[in-house]
Formats: sequence, structure tokens, C-alpha cells
Amino acid sequence: MLGINAVIGAGIFLTPGAVIKLAGPLAPVAYIMAGLFAGIMAVVFATAARYVKTNGASYAYTTAAFGQRIGIYVGVTHAIVASIAWGVLASLFITTLLKVAFPQRDWANDSGLFSAKTLTFLVFIAVLLAINMFGNRVIEWANGISTVGKISALSVFIVGGFGLIVIKGINNYAVSSSPEVFQPARYALFGFVELGQRGVLAGLLLATMAALYAFTGFESIANAAEEMQDPERNLPRAIPLAILSVGAVYVLAVTVAMFLGSNEVVRSSDTVKLAAAIENDAFRTIVVLGALLSMFGINVAASFGAPRLWTALSDTRTLPARLSRKNRFGVPMFAFAITAALALAFPLALRFDLQNLTGLAVIARFVQFIIVPIALIVLARDRSEQHADIKRNRFTDKVLPVAAVVISVALAVSFDYRTLVLRPDGGANYFSIALIVATFVVVPAAAYVHYYRTVKH
Repeated sequence: MLGINAVIGAGIFLTPGAVIKLAGPLAPVAYIMAGLFAGIMAVVFATAARYVKTNGASYAYTTAAFGQRIGIYVGVTHAIVASIAWGVLASLFITTLLKVAFPQRDWANDSGLFSAKTLTFLVFIAVLLAINMFGNRVIEWANGISTVGKISALSVFIVGGFGLIVIKGINNYAVSSSPEVFQPARYALFGFVELGQRGVLAGLLLATMAALYAFTGFESIANAAEEMQDPERNLPRAIPLAILSVGAVYVLAVTVAMFLGSNEVVRSSDTVKLAAAIENDAFRTIVVLGALLSMFGINVAASFGAPRLWTALSDTRTLPARLSRKNRFGVPMFAFAITAALALAFPLALRFDLQNLTGLAVIARFVQFIIVPIALIVLARDRSEQHADIKRNRFTDKVLPVAAVVISVALAVSFDYRTLVLRPDGGANYFSIALIVATFVVVPAAAYVHYYRTVKH
């Protein structure tokens, strides 16, 4: 249940349009491939947790395997990535809320610095701060509401949609292969070096990248391994079951949407694209409200968890101690402010472009997806007393990590980075470039300087 709740979020409501456009009739296959990758990576993270007897996190794994130098880089970028992910989730919620609450206004599409959308974003951050101040009980309540909302919305969509397909004989699946819907892209390394012609395989690979956003969250399943009973036995069983369950729900939901109307899903400008093919207003409203509840609850969880990654780095003296300071409500205000600033900065830099934001949320995680499997291989080779009693498994300790690295590199070089560094008119997006440089160069460098100065003194 922890795994299912961690994975199912805004992604499945948002991604079907882009996936169908790139993969056409093979869109369900793209979700299967994304699920396989997510399952491999989740088992890798769970296996690494066996060797590191603390709450599982990429920072802990890489530090144990390679020492503080690489650990700092992974830890800092992980904290920034979590902030980006929160920004994406908040953008999705705000966009959907404005479209649902004010359908006659164009506020959801206004991406200006002083727009109603930006102001609503700031108000929402303030609401999340207020919720955090009420403590863990309210956090748990919001997560429970989120779980009910997402499961109810997807269940209603799948069961109700299947009923319409059977009773009314609706079958628009073939439309997914028509030229106005299926528009496979040409494969290009990093989005700049084009190779070959537009084809099914290239489109399927890029669609898998888009579908992977719906599975993000799997890397956090093993984060609380220290509090689990028999994690080395239960996690390798529970994680594949969770990913299999989520994947089955996703494939069913996307298939139902394609039968109801692939063209409507692709053409829709709504955030909840999964509901675009539903003609019945009441049916569609239930799905959209369920998606909103899901997004709200996940934002609450992100607003609680993301700042704690900064405080964890502060506790180990990697970052300044003031980041760990809490107010009388137990909220780390400095860490919360940094997280909220980054959560707003990236959506503004990409002008609230949801497709690019979700892509950024995926590729920003590839630092972890590449380094953690290598760290697992190193930990498995360590025969010191600390790891002497751990039972080795060639498949989970060697085969899966190698596969994870190969797939991660293949996906990382396949992403279209032009969408991040170029504006729609072809000019350079200097704000976005500056944020990327700050994320992967400036902030980690500052963390290194602070840490080694602190250690030296």
C-alpha cells in the first residue's frame, strides 16, 4: 500500500495525451515499459537498503559506497530535484484548480510573473505552510484523503468507461493510429543530433520517457526500510507487487481512454487529460475532482518531505546548520523557504509548460538512477565485517543494477533537452539554463566548500 500510494499521483491523469501522440496504438506498451524500468529501479533501491542500515535514501547509499564526495553531490541534487518535483505537482494542481473553478477565465493559461496563476501558486504555498504547522496528524489526514481520491477516480474511470464501451459499443481505439493523433518523433541524441527517420520505435522510446513520470515516486518506497519488519525479505516481494498493481491500473486506464476517444485525449488542453474523452458531465466531474484530491494530498506530502531532505544534509554538516532550525510548530522554515522558492522558480522558468516540467522532473532524477545502481554493485562487493552477514544474490546485486544503469543512460540521452534550454521562438531560455547550472554545478560546489571548511575547523 505504501508503494501504491507513493507512485499513483498526478502523472496518470496528465501523461496519456503525450504518450498516445508519440506511441499511437502502442501507448499501453509505453506504460508497460516504463513500469518495467520503475520496477527494476525500485528493487535496486530496496536491495541497497539491505546494505545501509538507515532509512533508505540515495544520499545514504552513495555515501556508504563511495564516501562523502559523491554522497554530497547526490544528496544536494536529490534535495533540489525534490523541490522541482514539488513545483511540478503544485503547477498541476493550480492549473487544474483554475480551469475547474474559473472555466470562463483564461487564468490557467496565463504564465506571467504577476499573473493570477502565479499569485494563486503563492497562496497555495502559504496554505501548505499552514497545514505543516498543524503537525503530522493533519499531514496523515491529507494523505488519506489523497489516497481515497486517486483510487476512487481511477476506479470510477476504468469501471464506468468499460461499461460505456460494452453497453454503447464505443470503439475509437483505431483512431490512435490516424495521422492527426499518432505523430511519432524522430529520434535525436539529447534532442539535438537527429538520427534516422520518424518511426514507431523512436516514438515508443520517447513515449516511455513521458510515461515514466506516472511512475515517479517508486524511488521513495524503500526510504523507511529501517522501520520495516524484515525489509530484506519483504521489500523485494512488496515492491514488484506494488509496481505490477500500479502498472495494471495504468494500462487499463489508458486503454479505456483510447477506446473512448484517443483524439479527444491528445487534443485536450485540460490538465486531467484522462477525462477528456468522457462525454458525460457528471462522470467527467467525478474523475477531475478525484484527480484534484490526489494532487492536493501529494502536494501536502511533498511540502512535508522535500524540506526534510535539506535538513538531513544540514544535520550531517554538508549544509549550514541554520537549515535545520525549526520554529515552535516544528517546521524548518529556512529549508521550507528554499524548497518553496525552487518549487516556484522552475515552473516560472519554463512558463508553466506542464509537458516540459514533467520531463524535467524525470530527467532530474537520472543522477540517482545512474549512481545508486553502481553504488549497489560496490556495496555488494564489500566483504567487510559491516556487510559480512548479508546474503548475496547475483540477480539483484549485479544483473539488475547493470540493467538499470544501461536503461537509465539510454533514457537520459534520449530526452529532448532543447525544451529546457530554448524558448518556443528558438532563442535561449537563460533563466532555465541558469537554474539548471545552479542545480547541478553551483549549489553542489557551494556544499562541498561549506562541508570541507566545517570539517577542517
